[in-house]
Amino acid sequence: MSYKDLQTQLSYNFKDKELLELAFTHKSYSNSQNNERLEFLGDSILNSVISKYLFDRFDNEKEGLLTRMRAFLVKAETLITKAEELSLDKYIKLSKGTANLSKERKNSILEDAFEALIGAIFIDGGWDIANEVILSIFNTDLKSLSSEMNFKDAKTELQELFQSMKYELPKYNTKEIEGGEFTCLVSYNGLTFEAKGNSKRAAETNVAIKLLSQIKNTSNE
Repeated sequence: MSYKDLQTQLSYNFKDKELLELAFTHKSYSNSQNNERLEFLGDSILNSVISKYLFDRFDNEKEGLLTRMRAFLVKAETLITKAEELSLDKYIKLSKGTANLSKERKNSILEDAFEALIGAIFIDGGWDIANEVILSIFNTDLKSLSSEMNFKDAKTELQELFQSMKYELPKYNTKEIEGGEFTCLVSYNGLTFEAKGNSKRAAETNVAIKLLSQIKNTSNE
């Protein structure tokens, strides 16, 4: 398989193309030669690069905020989006059964492949190259960062809001619907709020955002 387009997007040409092959080999395709070890390494390299960037840029901020920033940047949804932008699904080798899974169930495979790719870049090119590629991939996300941003995810924010109002914690009723989408229902104050997403987590996050907006708008009236 040709990796020309991918290498162009990364602005990096692999010396060892077998590393790329391994990075995109899922365990369902080969139990002995797959990307799990590269994924483990890539996860660590990704977190290290982002941590170093945040440490240098936000030199007056405390550890707690830096941790929330990093979690915001490397959360699963973001890594899946990055994998989709690089069209990694074109390269991943899966067993026939795994290839027929729903998009939601394959999202974690995309996330793992992205991390494995980072691990492969590190082995093939070293720290400086991996650092350069990662910062390039996350360039837009990093530029938009501000210490004034709220880095709590919507579900955490909603939970804390319910606790402050002495409400029972929100209960998410989530189920898969046609087209690989998910729908989620949450009840609040006699009303039911609904939102959809292309994953269970996305649907729950979207309904939390909708409910937070409703509560804030009501409190401002």
